[in-house]
Amino acid sequence: MNQRFTNEQIEPRDDLVKSARTDREAFGALFDYFYPLVFAYCVRRLVVRAVAEDVASEVFFKVAREIRNFRGQSIEEFRRWVFRISTNEINAHLRHSKSRRELLEAAVLMGRINAEIIAPITGNASMLDWSDLYGALEQLSVREQSIISLRFFGNLQHHQIATILNLKEGAIRVALCRSLDRLRQILKDRRDGLNENLYQ
Repeated sequence: MNQRFTNEQIEPRDDLVKSARTDREAFGALFDYFYPLVFAYCVRRLVVRAVAEDVASEVFFKVAREIRNFRGQSIEEFRRWVFRISTNEINAHLRHSKSRRELLEAAVLMGRINAEIIAPITGNASMLDWSDLYGALEQLSVREQSIISLRFFGNLQHHQIATILNLKEGAIRVALCRSLDRLRQILKDRRDGLNENLYQ
């Protein structure tokens, strides 16, 4: 999981959003820019590349189907719309217990996640097993998972997350702080429990 998912293309112009409703080339330009961002977000939350590919594909199938009805005028509005669809698709996938179990098992096999992703989430720059983080995230509410994932896996700002989740920016800031505190406590409890078992 040390691979970095980045998109170094220049951000598309706002006028592409309007054109993309009827112009395939304009839609293709938006797809080329946003697919890597959405795919990276899906990989971070779903762990398994094949699963992330399926979900990302479903996201853009829905985007293509609904683009004519999208009333946004800017790239920023399009970004929030795409990430809202992505978050809903990921959460829908994770609601199935079988999917959760399979992904957690896959996370165990995949080893460790890069410290630069873990540090702002856990407050610890040391490496942490994906399985530990994923298991801890599972104990949070869907909203808490979404806020943390959009902020750190999707690299979105508070105001963007607020629009995606239909909440006020201040509420996002408070919820993110509380969610991170709760996540860190869950991770601490898991580590403490593991250490106790080692000495029994």
